Amino acid sequence: MRALAVTGRLAERMVREAVGDRADVLVMDVDVASFITPKMLREASPEGYDVILIPGVITADFAPVAAELGTMVRLGPKHAVDLGSVLRFLDSVELSTTVPACLLLEERMRSQARAAISSLEAGSYAPLSIKGVKIGGGSRMKVLAEIVDATRFDDIGLAETVHRYQGEGADMIDLGIPLDADPADVAWVVSVALGATRLPISVDTLRPDLLRAGIEAGCDLILSLDGSNLDKVGPMAAEAGVPAVVLPGPPRRPRGGGGGGGPLHPRVQ
Repeated sequence: MRALAVTGRLAERMVREAVGDRADVLVMDVDVASFITPKMLREASPEGYDVILIPGVITADFAPVAAELGTMVRLGPKHAVDLGSVLRFLDSVELSTTVPACLLLEERMRSQARAAISSLEAGSYAPLSIKGVKIGGGSRMKVLAEIVDATRFDDIGLAETVHRYQGEGADMIDLGIPLDADPADVAWVVSVALGATRLPISVDTLRPDLLRAGIEAGCDLILSLDGSNLDKVGPMAAEAGVPAVVLPGPPRRPRGGGGGGGPLHPRVQ
């Protein structure tokens, strides 16, 4: 189909970049595209198009103009950046005069976006992978969903929360441990979480004994190491092969209580 995208001066550049060579662009004598009226399109009188796409936020009735021009006038997406995706579906979907194209094609566009993201992720390089979840490098940003005060849940409540976060798109589950927990509590919540999902499970606390309990229970990542606990937990994490997030400060004191040199700070290698 030969398509024409109608826009205003302010959005011209964005519209042209979005449509590429899939459509022509008509820029009206108005700054804001949502202010385009049927009269403006009538006066422009574009010819030779199968469909004319107007901004999806317009609510005016363009049916009389469409009849005069002998061309379909349909609502495009609300945002210019989505025009490229909409144009790919023109041959297979009948657009609407009342429903913006981005809403009409929402599920198709979402599936298309997911497929593109999956393809890019599969070909990306990452310096770290936890249970198949790539971290850093050229991989996409990951969502770490924290369950605050995880040890205050019961088994069912914790498992249901893990499932809910996973269903909402989390890539990793973080168990936030309150300061009044004990190592047995940490071992229990890690066990429940690992049984509820295949996603990586992290343990988040500053207390060294609770971090060690998380490592012993089989967690996949620990948060948070800093100058207060690095010496007590770092070697164990390294030996177990458990990645750790290392935060700046507080200063680590030189061993031996002497005065030589300044404070040592943890560094992420």
